[in-house]
Amino acid sequence: MPEPMTADELAEIYPGDDFRDSLADLLDVQLLLIECKLRQDYRISKEMYETVHLTEAGERMVQAFLRKGIKYPEARFMCLLRILGNELLADPIQTDTQRLIEIISEQIRDTTIRFPYTYGRLLYDRLLTFPFGESRTVLSSKETFEVLEGTPQGVSQVGRLVTGPYGLLQTPHRRSIHPADEVPFHCSDIKCTTVHSRTFVTDQTAPINEARDIAEKVLLKEGQASDWNGYIRRFNMYASMPWNDLKGDSLAYLLGDALTLAEMRALAAWLLDRTKNELRQVAAKVGIRPGPAAAMVSTLGPAELLQLMLMASDQAIANGLDSLVADGTILVPLGQVRRPVINGGEGSGWYGLRPELGRFGIRQSSSEFSLAPQRLRRLVGQMYMLHKESERDELDWQLRGEDAPTLDAKIESYLQKSSPREAVSSLLLARKSNFIVAASKIGLAEDVLLTDEDRVNAVLWKLGFPVEDLLDPHRDFWSLHEKMGQVTRQSPINPSATDAENIRRYAASFFVKLEDLLRDSLLYTTWALTHDHFASTRPFVYRSGVGEKLGPSEGEALNRLRSADAESGGDGGEHSVSFEGKLTLYTASRGFQVLADLLSSFEARAEQYIRPTTDLPRWLGQQDLQEFVFVHTIPFLDLLPESRESIVRQLRNVSRILVSAEVSDARNDWFHARRSPVDIERLRRSLEAVRDAVLLIQDGGYSRQVYRRVRNETDEANRSTYVLADAIGQEIVFFRPSRYAWNNLPSLFSSQHVMLSARFAEPTEVLRFKFEVESPYTDMWQDYPVRLPSTATTAGLLHANLPTQRHDLSHSQHLK
Repeated sequence: MPEPMTADELAEIYPGDDFRDSLADLLDVQLLLIECKLRQDYRISKEMYETVHLTEAGERMVQAFLRKGIKYPEARFMCLLRILGNELLADPIQTDTQRLIEIISEQIRDTTIRFPYTYGRLLYDRLLTFPFGESRTVLSSKETFEVLEGTPQGVSQVGRLVTGPYGLLQTPHRRSIHPADEVPFHCSDIKCTTVHSRTFVTDQTAPINEARDIAEKVLLKEGQASDWNGYIRRFNMYASMPWNDLKGDSLAYLLGDALTLAEMRALAAWLLDRTKNELRQVAAKVGIRPGPAAAMVSTLGPAELLQLMLMASDQAIANGLDSLVADGTILVPLGQVRRPVINGGEGSGWYGLRPELGRFGIRQSSSEFSLAPQRLRRLVGQMYMLHKESERDELDWQLRGEDAPTLDAKIESYLQKSSPREAVSSLLLARKSNFIVAASKIGLAEDVLLTDEDRVNAVLWKLGFPVEDLLDPHRDFWSLHEKMGQVTRQSPINPSATDAENIRRYAASFFVKLEDLLRDSLLYTTWALTHDHFASTRPFVYRSGVGEKLGPSEGEALNRLRSADAESGGDGGEHSVSFEGKLTLYTASRGFQVLADLLSSFEARAEQYIRPTTDLPRWLGQQDLQEFVFVHTIPFLDLLPESRESIVRQLRNVSRILVSAEVSDARNDWFHARRSPVDIERLRRSLEAVRDAVLLIQDGGYSRQVYRRVRNETDEANRSTYVLADAIGQEIVFFRPSRYAWNNLPSLFSSQHVMLSARFAEPTEVLRFKFEVESPYTDMWQDYPVRLPSTATTAGLLHANLPTQRHDLSHSQHLK
């Protein structure tokens, strides 16, 4: 028996690109065959095994397999499935790989072999219809094929081979998207944050699978395999480029999970028209009738669309997504980031890249590595071509204010001291060529970026920095407030028609912004303090609408206010409050008083809102390191007494300030034509009152400011301090570890709303919320997760085993 060969020895014996390319293609086929799901009656046909050209070592191994009872078809084909042993068992160049691909393609099309389609909600929802119970995390082969019956073939890609309903297609664009065999499910325990999974299996009694078990034992006796892994690494024979921090093969997970069917069709049509006829040629080969792109894809389902789109390059797909987001075909509202859901835990490459789709298009992000600063440093070098002396002189002059001895030191100093936005703004916009280079290197669709602010934001987004949460959501309001203050100070007590028109020009926009701010703050605060977050299917997630359309959280809050007003029995007079229809400025102003009264009434009936013992977390009482906060179904009741008192007082003050200053009347003076002169003094008083009220709202955290982590420190005892800040500079400090980590609040690593006044523990444990904006994407997942029916006997077993978490929890779960 020969000694195992080193990577160096293998490189001498098997040189040449032709051999390596042939071996790489054959290994891709091998992986797909190993990962597919087979029925019991699956057989290796003569046509299949005759494609495999055995080496001398392979011929000897076939005889060893036969002596152990493996039949000839399986014995010969096993030399392909275990091609890399001590010696090479099949000849990659002589093997008819193309014919083998054609045979496998036909078997995929007729579902002789199966790959689960694990994108979107199809199998997630379908599994809910089967009575497997919570403890059944691995299905039998019979159950596997029952679940997969009638569902499309799974879409995956290994190297240049793409599986799917069209069989096995070949593309020049290499990727590594391994076939999946798991689908997540959520157990009946609403307090459980673990995402469990069910696994599909192949039938182990199929002859080829039985042969694999026997062959493994034979191969073990043959001794150690040669260093084929080292050989593959040496020549970069990977299915993709795992070291590329911008590539991200997990793009497929975003296409399958985060786009609606209409959006997938729009993207496929875009690609058909903009890939130099390459995708149309593929479409013709799979039987799609040529014609207008929209018509060609109009009847295709998600699996067909996904397989077809993967025939295009990553850059083409990214450009299509960027363009369709820019023109509104794919709606991504301000503040929303689309991510894979079912496949949210699937990263790609060495950096664990995960795709995200925001207002400025697609990007590859990593939760495991801090890539954005490194990408920015690289981009500076690319924009200035630092290998050229003239370019180094140019950048050295631009950084002349940095006190450092060398250009490299100046660059590092500048990037360390400047915010990413400052650095990108000053360097990117320094000259046109810089932006052109940046657009090329990080994949910007520059033709859809019309302003410098958009250009800077797009570069920040593509690099991996936060963008939307840097914006003050009320900056337009404060800008108009300042304008209103200026024009009223400059106007006489009895303004002329010209003066009044000048004021009215700003007043119309100002009062609309004020009404929006008060309405949004009132609904958000009502929801935050009265919604049972812990028992929610989407714990601590505020779901808002777009424009005049209310989101689920806003609608719930409005209904709560309506019920409170009805129970209070309003007098029906001139100053009564009505929450029917659109909330007016006056209703919103009075609404803070209604909310304060409602919260006080909850305190008077607190015992009615004690959480049922059946809804308490299972860990409660089983340990004494973690504490449970939300013992009431009304979270306001679980805040510290001084916090509850302060909130009620502040909400009443907001209402009192706005109502007593007659803000809504001042608005009406300027919105409606009147015969009597307008009251400029009342407008001035109203502006002062509005300023005081809105500052009170912001300081208490009753408005939806976005906070994000700006810095953190950890000492030798692993005690950490995390500072979150919003766009106007308000900061809050959190200390970790925490006794409240198991209460399901958002991770400190995510952007979030922070209700500063709502403290449930000292010193700064407050209510915090992630946020979603309603869109076609959120509509797809509006009732996700769906919990299984409660089964007490199996739930205990499930939680005792605690399967690996997939995608709902990040690596920073412990920082909650």
